[in-house]
Amino acid sequence: MLKMRIKISILLFIPFQFISLSVCYAQSDILNNYIKDALSNNLSIQSEILKEEKQYSKVEQANKLWKPTVDLNASYLFAEGGRELLFPLGDLFNPVYGTLNQLTSSTNFPTNIENEKIQLTPNNYLDLQLSISKPLINSSIKYNQRIQNELLRINVLNIELSKREIIAQVKIGYFNYLKTFEGLTILGETEKLLLEVLNFNKKLVKYDKATPDVLSDVEYQIANLQSQKAMVMEEQNLSKVYFNLLLNRSLDAEILIDENVLNSKIRESRNITSLKNDALQSRLEFRKLDVGAIVNSLNQKRIDKEKKPTLGIFGGIGLQTESFNFSNGGQLFTVGLGMNWDLIDGGMRKKRIEEIKVDQRILENERKRLSQKVEIEVTQVVYKIRSLQFRMQAEKVAVSSAQKSFDAIYARYRNDKAVLIQLTQAQNSLTTSKMTRVLSKYDYLILLSELDRIIEK
Repeated sequence: MLKMRIKISILLFIPFQFISLSVCYAQSDILNNYIKDALSNNLSIQSEILKEEKQYSKVEQANKLWKPTVDLNASYLFAEGGRELLFPLGDLFNPVYGTLNQLTSSTNFPTNIENEKIQLTPNNYLDLQLSISKPLINSSIKYNQRIQNELLRINVLNIELSKREIIAQVKIGYFNYLKTFEGLTILGETEKLLLEVLNFNKKLVKYDKATPDVLSDVEYQIANLQSQKAMVMEEQNLSKVYFNLLLNRSLDAEILIDENVLNSKIRESRNITSLKNDALQSRLEFRKLDVGAIVNSLNQKRIDKEKKPTLGIFGGIGLQTESFNFSNGGQLFTVGLGMNWDLIDGGMRKKRIEEIKVDQRILENERKRLSQKVEIEVTQVVYKIRSLQFRMQAEKVAVSSAQKSFDAIYARYRNDKAVLIQLTQAQNSLTTSKMTRVLSKYDYLILLSELDRIIEK
């Protein structure tokens, strides 16, 4: 029993590292509904959806850069002091007017005009302008639109990856819960058998056909079994909490049992080569790398086009006046073309293009690394599945043999033709073989799920 206890403790602590998309059983609405709930309520997916909405806003912003912009600017200024402009009216006109007075023998022309000082900062000044501008030629805007659309595709792929991840985690969490459910069922059946043996032995002791020490032996077996049940129940509670957390619901919510999973059968594994080809063609990570390569290419073209001029049109209407004196200044109308031509940038464009080329080589290396990773993953999982299939066939025979042996020894024991130690050994063998078979079945389902995740079936 101690050996079985150790096996249960270790195997039930299987980490949730495998991911599944389909398994070998006919799914019922129970697991499918759990998956739908997780996809609707899971916070990770909701975060990815919000990121997609944010990127969609950036796409809309990029599209609107071609549209006209209208700005209204108004200012009213009070000023005193500051720089002054000296206007020499007296120095210019006083000598001239003096000469005119001499020539005309009169004093009609003033000769005491003072020089003027004009404050450069206008006082009591209103400036109101409504301006309109629109780009006509700008390659940066054009390529930025395309880049933002490609980045939106990456967000869509991230959502799909998150959904696949959540589906996988829900299935694995459900498998681990069912593992403890079947484990408790087996231990419960064993406990029931031990209680029958205990009651049978009590009758033997009562009628002086056995000594009381046989009761102590059975009671020890029952206590040891109950200790194992407590461990498995703890694992079941942890599995329930994790599963409900994935569904973003109450952590103590009850989990329904899917009989189709309990009665799942072995599925034949496919050829490794075809599985590798499927994985290399269908993995979303490759599509993300494709989009990344497109973004790099568009960035390179955008930077290269920056050496060409940009052209825009602008115009406006306005009002400028001091002290609201509209007879001296007033309405203002403007229209024009604006051009910007970056003739020399000190080699910055060249260096930025070189950086993008390095990024492109990084993506190529990532593609090779991902291809190698996929091939290794497929190979490892397929070999594990095949090995586990042989184990499960052997364990099926072992359970059948252990059951027959236990039934025979139990019948002999009730007829006083077998000793208690033989019965307990047969019972331990039967329980251990059943538990091992259950654990192997769910390990098998997890491996199948891992294979489906790898090929994104």
